[in-house]
Amino acid sequence: MNTPGVVVARCVTASLFFGGLLLVALPAAARERVILQKSTTDPQKRAANTWIDKGATTTNHGTDTTITVSNNTNLQRGMVQFDMSAIPNSGIKLATLSLFLATAPTQTRTYSAGRITSLWTETGTTWISRALSAVWTALGADFAAATATATTGTTSGVTLNWTVTSDVQTFFGAAAPSTNFGWMITDGGTTSGGNPRIGMFSSNRDANALRHPSLAVEFIQNVQGLKATAGNAQVILNWTYPAQVAGSTIVSATKGVLILRQTSQILASAVPTDGTAFTRTAGCANTIGGATVVFNSTTLPTTFNDSATGDNPTCPPVNGTQYFYKVYVQDAALAYSANAATSNYVPETVARPSATPSSREITSWLAPTGGTALAAPGTVPGTVAVVGSNSNLLSGINPADGSPLFNPVSLGGAISGRPIVLDSLTSALARNVAYVAAGDGLVYAIDVSTGDTIWMVNPTGLTTNGFTAPTGVVVSSTAALLGSTYTRATDLVVVGTRNTASTTTNQIVGIDGSTGATVWQLIGSGTTTNAMDIAVSEPYMDYQNNAVWVATNSGGGTTRPSLWKLDMTAGTKLATANLGNISSSPLVTLSGDVLFVGNDAGTLFAINPATAATFKSAAGGDTRVVGTPLLLTNTSPYTVVFAGATKVQKVIYNLSANTFTTTGAGTWSTTMPGGCTPSSPVGFQGLPDIYVSCSDGNIYQLDDSTGAVTGTLAGPAGSAMGDPTLDLQLSLIMAGNVDGRVFTFPFPF
Repeated sequence: MNTPGVVVARCVTASLFFGGLLLVALPAAARERVILQKSTTDPQKRAANTWIDKGATTTNHGTDTTITVSNNTNLQRGMVQFDMSAIPNSGIKLATLSLFLATAPTQTRTYSAGRITSLWTETGTTWISRALSAVWTALGADFAAATATATTGTTSGVTLNWTVTSDVQTFFGAAAPSTNFGWMITDGGTTSGGNPRIGMFSSNRDANALRHPSLAVEFIQNVQGLKATAGNAQVILNWTYPAQVAGSTIVSATKGVLILRQTSQILASAVPTDGTAFTRTAGCANTIGGATVVFNSTTLPTTFNDSATGDNPTCPPVNGTQYFYKVYVQDAALAYSANAATSNYVPETVARPSATPSSREITSWLAPTGGTALAAPGTVPGTVAVVGSNSNLLSGINPADGSPLFNPVSLGGAISGRPIVLDSLTSALARNVAYVAAGDGLVYAIDVSTGDTIWMVNPTGLTTNGFTAPTGVVVSSTAALLGSTYTRATDLVVVGTRNTASTTTNQIVGIDGSTGATVWQLIGSGTTTNAMDIAVSEPYMDYQNNAVWVATNSGGGTTRPSLWKLDMTAGTKLATANLGNISSSPLVTLSGDVLFVGNDAGTLFAINPATAATFKSAAGGDTRVVGTPLLLTNTSPYTVVFAGATKVQKVIYNLSANTFTTTGAGTWSTTMPGGCTPSSPVGFQGLPDIYVSCSDGNIYQLDDSTGAVTGTLAGPAGSAMGDPTLDLQLSLIMAGNVDGRVFTFPFPF
């Protein structure tokens, strides 16, 4: 089934590990071709195929050796999905889906291939259901209009091909990226009451591996490790070229790079047209999608000096101006490493030159997220940053250079909360793992070294529940280290549901972190003392008190619980507090003697962790408390920094005196520039500064002693930044934004 000159992508023994992919040590390649086909040499872990039958609506065919397609009285539709992890960040040039027609219909039929738009599993899919109690939006599966068609003929033992380039391009960074759930194969012709029109394709369980479904993809890899260094009227870019992907064949060799520059964020539509040569003209008048062509080299350069005395004498950068850059690889045929209509996943960086070194802005790296990403990235410092987005994509990024560690993982719903990441030394799984709760009501464990799904579950068994809050994780090794009475040998993942149709029957669920099995559930009921509204913030693991703390809304009033204390091991309710709607996360002191949490009315509470009773409260003078409070001392009096609608404040709580100090020595209140809404504050005991991102697109550095703004780093103007994360090993601060990128800067500024 392989076309001439093409080999099946497979692991190569003499290879090196780079960016999560196996790459052979060969020279840089441009346009390459791989064939993805499940076999003993290419396991295709995320691949699947099956078929569904309107005449047997609850029957699963995931273990069949054939895939049936027909448009007789009972419709039958085929489903195929491929694991794209062998293809790094690339511009897709051609993609061809191939199926072996083992048994042809006795009448010629036209079969369509349309992109499937909902998550499904090979052994869980039927005409009605798609995965883990989840049902299709419409019976017979959710899929888009036909991307391509193929005519069967009436001869068995032939291969049918569909050109699905546009679909695969959307998997690799369209303006609105698509999740990769594969294709639906349908017969759109006239319905027949008999069987002559049934066709049967070989599945990936056919004894002949050459007959398995395949996807041939041609692509041009992007540059890696793009860095910008700002100077005096100068910006220097550096990058490297990727090695050839293991098992690929070279279609066209690398020729060089094309670089675009713009004083605002470069639009995804700034795409060089394949087959066209672009040059920098006098005064930099040549533009693509509003971005200026500043460099075009065919000598495989690895650096570009954007200055009057360097590589760009006709339109050098001006001090004090922020510049965005994109670097495209081009091959000998003048094809570029972008998709047909978008450059969202093309490497990008930003810098601001200045005559004064302290005024220069240098971005460590930018990375695409596929959609709005306002939750803080999860991280194993120095190893991986994990970012979720509202496009249902989970990205794993190398924090040292911004390169992808794996292709974004397609989940079944939006990811609105921070992924909780454990390293292999901490996790009971002995793997680098991210636990993610998504808007589809499923919880996922993802290996963030490879992007493989360890497990995914529907912990409530319902289709009405979704998740916008992050998970919390009880780490068994940490519990043992701190002397907790937590008795499980495995980690425990804790989630709270967001069923907006109910303000009383939401749930808190404990899940075995190794298997995905539900360990315990606390389900709200209609009574005042047990009514449970939606959970929208991260649970807190209190090892000193052997408790899990979960904050929820309270139906808009103060007569229902909004702070819940549960036993770590059993999930039983230990205490509650009625504090009004809470959208921020609770935080317990290291000694376990005070819990701090803020509500949506702007009040910060000091809570007794033994009883959940309020020690003391302090009005923040703002309309709400957002995010998680930042604790800067280990013993009382406690110094707490928290954010509101427009302010960041530092207060002191003295436990022995039971007093809040909100003004005077050691406290401050800073209104953010322009009244923008700040994120959760981040910092660390011993650091002289506190950091917040803001809805105006900037990240601000605040002096810990005075609250004064001592530094500003700018993302795209007016593009709101999400909650930041600090990588203390690399001294980086990173935050996603609404434009689908993660910005990363060195700190202090």
